[in-house]
Amino acid sequence: MSKAPKPGWHGCPTRYAAGIFADKWCFLVLRDVLLHGKRTYSDFYNSPEGISTNILADRLSRFEAAGMLDRQTDPRKASRVCYFPTRKARDILPVLIGMMVWSTKYDERSEAPDSFAEAYQNDPDNTIAWYEAEISRVDAEIFQAQ
Repeated sequence: MSKAPKPGWHGCPTRYAAGIFADKWCFLVLRDVLLHGKRTYSDFYNSPEGISTNILADRLSRFEAAGMLDRQTDPRKASRVCYFPTRKARDILPVLIGMMVWSTKYDERSEAPDSFAEAYQNDPDNTIAWYEAEISRVDAEIFQAQ
């Protein structure tokens, strides 16, 4: 008896998201690019969680293939590349921040200040707008450094 074919990763919203955000490293790369202004391989690699080079290269490649990151030559140094968040990546901000707020509630060792969760809960639109502006500022600084 043959098994039924496995469903593709498209169609079901949960499967689609799981296919992109496969593990903890994906979320940490997103955090770094969206919230911490990191753009280069070494920026991501030097994050305190200690991602290995092969996993980092794989996650950056996955995000690029999924249309979440735009890989470009670094205008400040031609031998280096930058990874810029696309609109698709930026649209995940409310979800990412929502998960972080949820974590502040249940992780007794959370490093996030109480003001972070309060700001988002009191005015989520303004909080997202602030992060959007920061992403744009970081990207503009990189391109102005030419």
